[in-house]
Amino acid sequence: MGVENILESLSNKVVEIHKGHYPKDILLDLGKAGLYQPFLKNGENGLFQAIGNIAKVSQICGNTGFCVWCQNALIWYLFNAKNKNERIKELFKKASNGEILGGTGLSNPMKAFVGIEKHKIKGKKVSNGIALSGTLPWVSNIEKGHYFGAIVEMEYSSEFSLVLIECNENAKLSHSVSFCALEGSGTLAVCLDNYIVPSEDILVPDFKESLLEIIPAFVILQGGIALGLIDSAIENCTKNLNIKGGINSYLSSLDDFVERRNNLVERTQNLAKTPYLKTKEYFRSALELKKDFIDLALELANQNMLFLGTKGYLQDSLASKLLLESYFVAIVTPSLKHINKILQS
Repeated sequence: MGVENILESLSNKVVEIHKGHYPKDILLDLGKAGLYQPFLKNGENGLFQAIGNIAKVSQICGNTGFCVWCQNALIWYLFNAKNKNERIKELFKKASNGEILGGTGLSNPMKAFVGIEKHKIKGKKVSNGIALSGTLPWVSNIEKGHYFGAIVEMEYSSEFSLVLIECNENAKLSHSVSFCALEGSGTLAVCLDNYIVPSEDILVPDFKESLLEIIPAFVILQGGIALGLIDSAIENCTKNLNIKGGINSYLSSLDDFVERRNNLVERTQNLAKTPYLKTKEYFRSALELKKDFIDLALELANQNMLFLGTKGYLQDSLASKLLLESYFVAIVTPSLKHINKILQS
């Protein structure tokens, strides 16, 4: 089944997903159709294509687009592993082909690195790898049998390691909260109690040295979610431009929004050309890009709601869904306030 056919099937499941259905079948089908292969086929040069693929899905369903971003983040970690043994190479191929699914546990460490939270996962070196203990409250696109990347703080040292965690019988998964949106994102709490990460699954033993190789693309990839929501809002506003005697002409013109959207795409394409630039200036540019994506997504979601009026205020309307999903883009790590803290420091 081709990507377009899968997206058509997805469009019929949006309300169900919004209410809590995890679209595993859709995600597996997208993998079979090759949607997760940009890094497999083109290495780091596949970054812009990966962003476009995330946007394509997010334009139909922000929840599923977020899951696709999670999958790409996992693939990016595997691709950038310093410990590239045969197992990691094979898992990279399987994740890129959608044979395995997973996500990212980097929300907490990214906040911890700038003093917003304390590191929740501690690691202790043992003879066969690292023993992990702690709880991550929200890891997305996971269930039993899935994988995710996590940064652990090593005990009795200032070292951090990026590791691969398999959601097996030794990782306790639980559904701890309910959200007002993205309930179908496979977001679970993960509790680890002396969980052993074997030596072959330690992706980056010294993460500090690789931080500027991995994190900027992690942020830039999120632009795909925002872009999909932006395109959905522009499309929906355009369809409703002339309803009820053209009353929406008294709201802000869409031309400015479209121009800003195109500028963001151009900036994204330019940044995606050099994911390994490894400078603080490049990282700041990635953060500024997400900040501007957030601003435009929120403004357009608001515009879309006003364009639709009462219809947008109905239960399960596209406008209300876009509003909630756009706020999610603004709070998912790095959130708007997180970005502002870094940019102003």
